[in-house]
Amino acid sequence: MLESSKSAILNGMDHLDVLQEKVTRLRAEIAHIVELNQAYRQRRLNEQQAQVAHGQRHERLQAIQQELAQLALLGRKVQSIEERKEKHFSRMHLVKKVS
Repeated sequence: MLESSKSAILNGMDHLDVLQEKVTRLRAEIAHIVELNQAYRQRRLNEQQAQVAHGQRHERLQAIQQELAQLALLGRKVQSIEERKEKHFSRMHLVKKVS
């Protein structure tokens, strides 16, 4: 059900714009995590709570990395589909001209 909802949303929107927005949000999240990690490294005392938060940020960065890899794959698929649509449209246009 979730997968069909995602595709319904994507069918109504420009696929590449959706991917671009997602990448933009992930970049902002990465920048925020980098700032927090810099603050963590500058502190002399690293209490347990700060160390746990640092570990959680590291895990999130790994998750973002995996998500970006999936988005890159999806982007290539979307681009391939768009290229096939253009090719098909061009062929249809040529057939109509010949007729």
